[in-house]
Amino acid sequence: MAEPTPVLMLANFAERVGGGEESLLLLARGLDRRRFAPSALVPAEGEMATALRALGLPVTVQDLPAIRPWTLPAMLASRSQLAAHIVGARVGLIHAHGSRGALYAGLAARGLGIPLIWHARIAERDRWLDPLLLRLSTRVIAISDAVAARFAGSPQAARVRVVANGVDVERWTPRGVASTASARVLLPGRLMPAKGQETLVRAAPAILARHPATRFVLLGADAVGEGARLRALARELGVGTALELTPWTDDPRLIFEAADVVTLPSRSEGFGRVLVEAACLEKPVVASRVGGIPEVVVDGETGILVAPDDPTALADALNRLLGDPGLRSKLGAAGRLRATERFSAARHVEGVERVYAEALAEAGR
Repeated sequence: MAEPTPVLMLANFAERVGGGEESLLLLARGLDRRRFAPSALVPAEGEMATALRALGLPVTVQDLPAIRPWTLPAMLASRSQLAAHIVGARVGLIHAHGSRGALYAGLAARGLGIPLIWHARIAERDRWLDPLLLRLSTRVIAISDAVAARFAGSPQAARVRVVANGVDVERWTPRGVASTASARVLLPGRLMPAKGQETLVRAAPAILARHPATRFVLLGADAVGEGARLRALARELGVGTALELTPWTDDPRLIFEAADVVTLPSRSEGFGRVLVEAACLEKPVVASRVGGIPEVVVDGETGILVAPDDPTALADALNRLLGDPGLRSKLGAAGRLRATERFSAARHVEGVERVYAEALAEAGR
């Protein structure tokens, strides 16, 4: 029996800051160890290193400096350090979960014949990095058709494969948690303008006018001081007491289950992993019609889609769901069925393993 291929997985962040990190951990947990022997490289000690070690992966900590003209000496030193690690660990395939890792890995592995997988999660093009990373990568995994469209027209577009994000649908199973007395609208995601928290805050007065006991829960890390700005806006609009800011937790299921509706009014979204998690718990969703979200949420069947940056449309959709328990139940049940069929962890891992096999076969040729 052939030895499993050593796979080096490069994490984009040291902390569990978003869906990309959760997807990396899900993949590390699910890879077939008879075929692949994963190890990980993280940019610093933190939650990711701890979680990966708990899964039994060897973890290397190495700084990957930001890509800036003034960091060039540090970048070159880091590239050399990474190349030495790749050779020393006899890595057979590299999987970079982000553009920065893909650049370092692509440059470090040049001439070594080691295939590189670049996992792309953002729909917006980078006119400087995209052409270079496409040339360096053996395959590109796009998390949605919307992200794959980022590479349309490129000579290397044939290297792109769409593998939707996955969720552990057994872990994300409704447990019958009792609802609270007040209606709860949950927006999970890092506190940042792109996630649309401001749109929800601006929609809050119209929602409270019809459903006065509603609480608006913003669940996510606040890395840029966005929370203070949102609190100030809520006070200005007279809805400050209805707003709750909750830091992200390793296990947010109870917070999801306490919600009546989950919303993601993003301005940009490559996929919307939290929408799948909400669907698994049979929570109806209201989300923006942007990026990969329409590939996750079927408008009128598993949730409601609205235009981004439109507080009135968001308020109307949330008011409709908050006032109709039967519709919430119908959308939630359909959402779980779709999530388990299309976005399971097993389906995600199988898709990634197929891309690994393609890349290895091409490198062998």
